[in-house]
Amino acid sequence: MAGDKPRMRVGIVTLGCDKNTVDNEHLAGLLDEAGCEVVPSPSLDGPEELDAVVIATCGFICDAKEQSISCILEWGGRKRESGGRLRLFVTGCLAQRYAEELLAEMPEIDGIAGVGQLESLSDLLWRAGAPRNIVAAEPRVEGCGFSRRKRLDDKPYAFLKIADGCNHACTFCAIPGMKGPLRSVPGEALLREARGLLDQGVRELVLVAQDVAAYGQDRDRRYRLPELLRDLCALEGDFWVRCMYCYPGGITDALVETLRQESKVTPYLDIPLQHLDEEVLCAMRRPCREVDVFALVERLRRDVPGVVLRTTLLAGFPGETPAAHRRLLEGMKRLRFDWLGAFPYSEEEGTPAAEMKQVGKRTRDKRWREVMELQARITAERNEARVGRRVRVLVEEFDAVRSMWMGRSAGEAPEVDGAVFFEAEGPVAPGDFVEVVLTRAETYDVFGRAVA
Repeated sequence: MAGDKPRMRVGIVTLGCDKNTVDNEHLAGLLDEAGCEVVPSPSLDGPEELDAVVIATCGFICDAKEQSISCILEWGGRKRESGGRLRLFVTGCLAQRYAEELLAEMPEIDGIAGVGQLESLSDLLWRAGAPRNIVAAEPRVEGCGFSRRKRLDDKPYAFLKIADGCNHACTFCAIPGMKGPLRSVPGEALLREARGLLDQGVRELVLVAQDVAAYGQDRDRRYRLPELLRDLCALEGDFWVRCMYCYPGGITDALVETLRQESKVTPYLDIPLQHLDEEVLCAMRRPCREVDVFALVERLRRDVPGVVLRTTLLAGFPGETPAAHRRLLEGMKRLRFDWLGAFPYSEEEGTPAAEMKQVGKRTRDKRWREVMELQARITAERNEARVGRRVRVLVEEFDAVRSMWMGRSAGEAPEVDGAVFFEAEGPVAPGDFVEVVLTRAETYDVFGRAVA
């Protein structure tokens, strides 16, 4: 097929979450097989001569939507400077949610494809001079139908999207409307993809989905997350597997046992809670509100040696009273998560929460700052307690500013947690596993030296 078509240079811009990263690498694989030259993360003012640019957008919250719109407009300016030779395509969640509006209001756009419509997007790219098109009718999140994936960077970790879409009905979230219900990728396809990533030098597979713990609910209920983890760990090689976004109701006995037994699975769980006040959780319509989070955290710390826990919280949800906010802070002090991300509530059109009585923006921002300041103290204390320990570190890069190597232990997830900085006398390279003795700590990062 590649010999029948002229070679085309396509820039790929990735905005939003790690699921967009995965989709774009599958798209890059498709384009590469079709004879295109893929240019990852092209610069707006760079020297690259491009025939087309694909922007993977995010439509989750207001800030993300604004970033996506701004990026489209900037590349639209680059298109005008090219005299119209450059073609511009938009995909991802914003495209899925606002396809008609984007095409109507942005004449710069040559084509739009919704979530997961990668083959259709590839076809659009080859239709030079064709009328502007939309392919966004139904989100496709159950897998791409092909196993080849072209990496867009050389980092020693890669995200493995095991499912997408969501069956939950949280009142603040627009994702089910953009991505549809849960769709799990078949296990055999995931194992092929994982094997390919490991063959390319990946040393950490980071499992992602809207709810990783729900994997398999829509398919064979006998093959769920624990079974997938065991099959991934059976692949040959020295590597880690990490689980992100595990809703508390899906943390079963079998999953806890797998975390405890499988040495390749990092003793790390990201458990998005969003709040700790019962009334706010009810208004959020969070799943599994009956789960005793305090007992769950105690059990994980008891049964999984060295487990590291992360969560996400939402400050200033509609109807959140000062008392509810205080209960959130008190709960944080009791749980003492190692890592915690928080966001001020963002009002999203079309969601039930947007129709509720809103908390003022200044109050939302103030409460968010209080959450982050408290967590900074907790994380600093937990990192200080790590000084003197010996940890295994996956090396990512050399930090020229600090003149130290940078990596992560099993206790830090990529792109969201802190890092381990260390000095080394012997040879070290990205992708190596190195033993490091920790000698000091800052709020989020720890420092040490490599040992033989």
